[in-house]
Amino acid sequence: MKNLAFGILFLVGIPTFLGAEFVPPTQTPIYPAVDTGSNIGFSKNYSSFSFFGGTPISPPSGSFIDSEKDYDRALLDRILLGDIKRNIAGMPALSTYDRPMYRETGLYGIETEFGWTDYIGYGFTFQGQSVNAVRQNVQKQVHFLLNEDVTTLPKDRQVYFDVSSLAFLSAHFLPNKKFDPFIKLKAGISFPSGESVHARSRDDYNARNTEMTNGRGLVLGLGIGMNYHFNSKFFYTLEFYRQSTRIYSDQFTGRVLNTFYAQFGVGIRLAMGD
Repeated sequence: MKNLAFGILFLVGIPTFLGAEFVPPTQTPIYPAVDTGSNIGFSKNYSSFSFFGGTPISPPSGSFIDSEKDYDRALLDRILLGDIKRNIAGMPALSTYDRPMYRETGLYGIETEFGWTDYIGYGFTFQGQSVNAVRQNVQKQVHFLLNEDVTTLPKDRQVYFDVSSLAFLSAHFLPNKKFDPFIKLKAGISFPSGESVHARSRDDYNARNTEMTNGRGLVLGLGIGMNYHFNSKFFYTLEFYRQSTRIYSDQFTGRVLNTFYAQFGVGIRLAMGD
């Protein structure tokens, strides 16, 4: 009877004792890291790298385009006055003349930006743009007593291309927010080139070619837009960008090209800590 009581005590008490003695310590549950939003958006310790492309939202303008259009108007006047009578195929010049068109073909580049304060940033942009023209020119012909003849059909020509390096200051109005509106003021230098660029309103047949040589330029730009930081690492950007380039070359001095783009881009934030 004593042994039976001892056995019952052993079966009931020892597991209770062991369970109380060897219960593992309580551990903190492990959950996936949650982005609290403290690293979202622009801030003092911000840095980023982005790619962008721009589509034109207005025709190119300025004295560079005006000078090229002066050539086109002078050519049409010479055709109407009978100074140029034929195209290079021998047909009447007026019947095959078409009015020229000028268009930007886009703006593309890369950009890096750094935070100076929670509201002010700075950075650098490297970009390229071009302008094409669909138009006709004149050229000397051996036949018909060395007359000048107009080309038969308009030809698509790249009259301007540049690569620019710019620095900028930026103002951000909502730090540490997903929606990040900004203003950027840019300045820098460009290295332009171009085909069929006219130094004056008539062709110079003594010139060896009509390409722009020793092209260089000074650039000023203003951008207004918004970044959308959909997480702490990546963002989209939309920017309306107006640029003015003062161009110098062997063919002319100080012609201005104005362009206006809507830019779209994607970027990555490089600095994560605030």
